[in-house]
Amino acid sequence: MEKDHKLRILFFIGSLRSGGKERRMIELLTYLNGKGRYELLVALTQNEIHYPDFFKLNIPHVVLKRRWKRSDPTLPLQFYRICNQFQPHIIHAWGRMQSFYTLPAVIAQGVPLVNSQITAAPPKLKRWSLPNLIDRLNFRFSKIILSNSKAGIDTYKPPAAKSRVVYNGINMNRFAELPSIDDIKRKYGIATPYTVIMSASFTPHKDYNTFYRIAEQITNARDDVSFIGVGGVDKDDSEFRRLQSISSGNLRILFPGRINDVEALVNACSIGVLFSNKQVHGEGISNSIMEYMSLAKPVVANDAGGTREIVHHNQNGYLILNQSEEEIIALINDLINDQEKRASFGRASKKIIEETFSLESMGKAFEQVYQEAIT
Repeated sequence: MEKDHKLRILFFIGSLRSGGKERRMIELLTYLNGKGRYELLVALTQNEIHYPDFFKLNIPHVVLKRRWKRSDPTLPLQFYRICNQFQPHIIHAWGRMQSFYTLPAVIAQGVPLVNSQITAAPPKLKRWSLPNLIDRLNFRFSKIILSNSKAGIDTYKPPAAKSRVVYNGINMNRFAELPSIDDIKRKYGIATPYTVIMSASFTPHKDYNTFYRIAEQITNARDDVSFIGVGGVDKDDSEFRRLQSISSGNLRILFPGRINDVEALVNACSIGVLFSNKQVHGEGISNSIMEYMSLAKPVVANDAGGTREIVHHNQNGYLILNQSEEEIIALINDLINDQEKRASFGRASKKIIEETFSLESMGKAFEQVYQEAIT
C-alpha cells in the first residue's frame, strides 16, 4: 500500500448522535487510531456529533450537504467525489441508506464495501418492501456483510459466504475514575439505597411504558428503590414528555432524557433493565446492556434478538419471554432483596464482557475483516 503504507478506510454513517451503532463505531475508531497503521476518514450525512471522545481522536470528518430533507439524490454523487479524492482501500458503511449511497463508488471505483448495516434482529421483515429490496442490492455489492449478533444474520439472511459476526467491544477505560456514587445520586435526585436504570432512546423501539408501570407498582409497594430512564429523545418528543408528566408526582421515578455521564449513573445504580418493543424490534447486542455488565450489574431484559447471546438467564440476569408484569416485578424485587445474588450476577456480567466483548477482541476481529476485504 502506497501513501506511508497505511490502510485507508473511509467510514460512512448517518451521524454520531447517541446510539448503539454510533457508540460501536467510536469504540472501533479508538482502537484503530491507536494502532498507527490506518489512515481514517469519517463521512456523515448529518452534522450531529454527541461524543466528545470523537474529537479527541483527531480523525478528519466531512459532512455531506443535504439539499432535500428526504431521498436526496445528490448524496451518492457527493460520496463518490469524497471517495475519488480520498482513494480508500476500503469503504466501511454503517446503515442501510449509507451502504446504498456507496454503491456508485463501490461499482465504478472498485473499492470493496464492508457493510455493517445489520445491528438489530426485528421479529418480522416485509419481503416485498423497498427497504428489503435495498438490503438485497446492498448485499449483492458488499464484499463482507457484518452483524453484531448471530440473531441479526438469522433475521436478514445475507449471503452466507459473505456474512460474519463481530460482537461489540467496549473500552473499559471509559469506566475508570468515575465520580463518586454519592455525588451522582445527589446530581440526579436519587435518595434511595437501590436504583433501577433503563438506558435506552425514547423511541418506538423501546418499551418505556412497561418500565413505567413496573416502576410505579414497585415504588408504591416499597420506599427504598428509585427508577431512572435515560436516553436520546426523538424530534417528536411527545412520548417522552408524557412519561415526564405522568411520573411528576413520584420523586422516585425519574426521566432526565439524554445525559452525558451515563457510565457514572449506571455505576451508581443497582440493576440495569432493557425493555424492547418486541412487536417491531429485536436488539442486536445492546451497548446499554454491555455498559451495565461492564460495571458489574445484573441485567433484566427481553429474550429477543441477540440479547440471549450476552445475557445468560439466571447466571448474570434474567431474560423476559412471556412473563407477566407481576412476574417481572418479582424478579426485580428478588434482586433488590438478595445482595449476594446481585453481586454474583454482577461478577458474572463483568466476566462475560472481559472474555467475549472486549475492545481488543472486537478490534482484532475488524482488522481480520479488513485484511480479508482487500485480498
